[in-house]
Amino acid sequence: MTLKVTTFLDRDRTHAGCAQPLRQWEDVMSAHPWMKSDAISGKRLASCRSIWVALAILVAAANGTRSEVYQLQPGDVVNFDFLDDALLPVLLTVDADGTAQFPLVGGVEIGGLSVSQALEKLRTEYKNRQMLVDPKIALNIATYKQVFVLGEVKNPGSFPFYPGLTVEQAVGLAGGTLTAASSASDKIMARARLRGTMDGAEVEIVHEAIYAARLAAQLRGAETIDLRDAPETARPFLEKTSLKSVLEIEEKILKTDLITTQAQVQILTQGIAETEAALKILAQLEVEQKSVVEMNERDLERVTALRKRELNTETEIARVKNTTSNEKTQLLEIYAEMSRSRRELGNLKLELAKLQADREKDILLKLQEREAAIKKLQSTRQSAEEQFYLIASVAADERNRDQISFTYEVRRPKKGVNTVIDGAPYTELLPGDVVAVSIAGM
Repeated sequence: MTLKVTTFLDRDRTHAGCAQPLRQWEDVMSAHPWMKSDAISGKRLASCRSIWVALAILVAAANGTRSEVYQLQPGDVVNFDFLDDALLPVLLTVDADGTAQFPLVGGVEIGGLSVSQALEKLRTEYKNRQMLVDPKIALNIATYKQVFVLGEVKNPGSFPFYPGLTVEQAVGLAGGTLTAASSASDKIMARARLRGTMDGAEVEIVHEAIYAARLAAQLRGAETIDLRDAPETARPFLEKTSLKSVLEIEEKILKTDLITTQAQVQILTQGIAETEAALKILAQLEVEQKSVVEMNERDLERVTALRKRELNTETEIARVKNTTSNEKTQLLEIYAEMSRSRRELGNLKLELAKLQADREKDILLKLQEREAAIKKLQSTRQSAEEQFYLIASVAADERNRDQISFTYEVRRPKKGVNTVIDGAPYTELLPGDVVAVSIAGM
């Protein structure tokens, strides 16, 4: 027995993790008065030392249990080192697919493995790829994936994980539960803030509703706003507020828009009317010019016939030909002007139609935006109202503190699927866990 214990205590063969606990146990026990006395024999001393060693190993094993049982997952950061070189260790992050990029071998999937399993897999990889004959490597967890705390806590968010972290401790990192963390003044300020949000939302709803009614009036071409054109869901809010000043401003905008639109339409309509009148004049000129051209052509035929009978001169024929040519040119100019006027008329009509279509489209789009804004504001107001009455309810219930309890839902990601666990304050968490805190019965 003594020989076995002595061999077991050989420092060179002792696990590095046990060295410190062993030295601590030796220091404590050697300082004990019982051990300093001569009442204990050498064999019994050796037996006692074997018990100390066993206890030291148990302590070291307990410290390493969590890291051995824990399976690496995406988001963890591991510390990797070659033990037989002078290079510094490197920090590697486990990617979403469970792999980490290791020196020389690249991506190795270690997600779902314990640290010892991952280390053994890495040794195998380095051997199989003939990178190292006898890999002397070290691997440990540098940073765990953060845990998340949501719900009825003062500061919801993500927090660093450490082994042994419980639900209660995670809630503490998040500032504690709302009812426990909030003082009376906090609740008063919260209610005042929520009341302000509700009142502000109501004011915005009224503004958006009147804006929508004014757009409807613009669409009809009316000169006054009819509140019956406001969205139906917003009408109850219009009955609670004095609308005189808001309506006056919106009706001024309505009248200004109406005047501007009418002026634009009038200009285009006038241009269309003038172009149509010009076309009528050109049509009359065309008829008259055609008559002149026909008359000159008959005159040219008459002069040509007389010239054949030598009853006139070449000069007379040339004069009549020149006159006829000029009259034809003038007729062509009338045709060209009529074509330009027709194009101008078409452009004016198109511009008028486009003005009306664009205006109607713009108004309809703005109406849609108003309806969406009103729905969003109503949702904001409803949410603030629910929180307002919830705080009031909790404040009333806090008079009897024992009646308030919380539920803790732990959502644990595993192989891409969230497993839901009904947690308790002392439930131990794993990296990446999401803790949802809620008031029981609400």
